[in-house]
Amino acid sequence: MRQISLAILSCFVWLVALDVPLVASEVTALKVLSKSFDTQTQQLGYELWNESDKTITAWRLSLARSDPHGHAQRSILDQDFFERPPSIELGSRLGPLAPGASLATHWRLGLEAADPGPTALSLKVTVVVFEDLTFEGESDAAAVILEARTARVAEIGRVLTDLESQQHRLQWRQEWSATLEQRARWLKQQGTSSESSKAVGREAAAVLSATQLELAQWLEDASREITLSPDPADAMSFLIGSLRARYESGLRATPGEGAMNSVESLKGGER
Repeated sequence: MRQISLAILSCFVWLVALDVPLVASEVTALKVLSKSFDTQTQQLGYELWNESDKTITAWRLSLARSDPHGHAQRSILDQDFFERPPSIELGSRLGPLAPGASLATHWRLGLEAADPGPTALSLKVTVVVFEDLTFEGESDAAAVILEARTARVAEIGRVLTDLESQQHRLQWRQEWSATLEQRARWLKQQGTSSESSKAVGREAAAVLSATQLELAQWLEDASREITLSPDPADAMSFLIGSLRARYESGLRATPGEGAMNSVESLKGGER
């Protein structure tokens, strides 16, 4: 049987242009060592360094910029890599940062074509979330990151529960394949609808939608694998086992039972 790979996103990212409140406290765990701006590609290059003694799984960057016309703008970039193993070597791939590890990456600013480029750039880390779910920096930003993370893990859990409930009721290859395709179609509808994300905040809703569309694609691929597999029962078991491993790993990276209440409790105070 050909292995069915689980291609779930290992990070989530969103970019919002807005007025960001002043940082309540300085983040010392994650440092911006250097930055440069390429006017041709409109990319801001920078390097991040974990100076703490704990692995960092997520962070928020705040960027302030102004142009020669006096226009100012502030944007944020949230990144969460809780589904990836930590990077332990200097300059390694994008992912959680182990103590002492660093990474060099970039952020495309998407400036207007007529804009010759910013005259000033200020890049700051405003919050980091550690592997043990403690954080440093803005409590509201930490709550947003954990809410989005929780929404993603919960959606994976819903798909897992559905597949497990169907596994022993289905008898034929065609039934398994059709069930996966049906669930994929439902997830596509949910991923493009605003109704399914009303119970969560804007950032969590974006992550939830992306997760639903991603899982839909994965289920379609899995349906084809089961159709071609010489032993569809084994293929289905492998599929469910892979998804369960991903879900259980995600649970360890979220606040647990009453997750949304735990996330809300972060607002207004730091650990």
